[in-house]
Amino acid sequence: MQAIQRRRLAHVARAVPLLMALAGAALAGDVGWAYLWETAWVNDRPLPEYHPRNPIGEAHATPWWAPAPKNGQKIGELVFPQQGVEVPVVQGDTWADLALGAGHDPQSALPGQHNNVYVAGHRDTVFRVLRRLHPGDLVMFLTPYGRFTYRVKNAQIVLPTAVYEAAPTGYETLTLQTCWPFDYFGFAPMRYIVHTAFVDGPHPLSGGS
Repeated sequence: MQAIQRRRLAHVARAVPLLMALAGAALAGDVGWAYLWETAWVNDRPLPEYHPRNPIGEAHATPWWAPAPKNGQKIGELVFPQQGVEVPVVQGDTWADLALGAGHDPQSALPGQHNNVYVAGHRDTVFRVLRRLHPGDLVMFLTPYGRFTYRVKNAQIVLPTAVYEAAPTGYETLTLQTCWPFDYFGFAPMRYIVHTAFVDGPHPLSGGS
């Protein structure tokens, strides 16, 4: 009996280094994929872009006069100046949409509509940056019709059923969502929400955009 137990312990002892090596490789792969996503592929991939026009055909109209973007269209970019990160934002929040960048909830407002602009993204790709945000940091939403600036107020962890986070507010604000814990292996069970306060906008983009 003791010999069997010794053999079992020996098998476990041999398996532990292998499991640790596999875990290390998975972690390295996750970090490498996130780095590749944030620094190269996602920012260089061409996406169909949203170019709103008002009823008389003028470009760069405010969203009040423009048709809603189509799912998968790039509606702008989120810029995190303190973190040095830029993230493309597409319309839609399906898995296909979130594979292209951060996804704007079609049921929420667009920047400039004086309501809750709700944007979600994967914690291990485009919204990995959320873990590095601090109260007071700026977030800029660059749209075809101007730049909107928000300031981080706080962050909270909520259940996936907390749909009230995406509810209308009646005032201009940007709400960012990703999954939590950030380092969870598999489908993370909670949601990480960043709340902001509107600073100003719209301002013309550089280059006359």
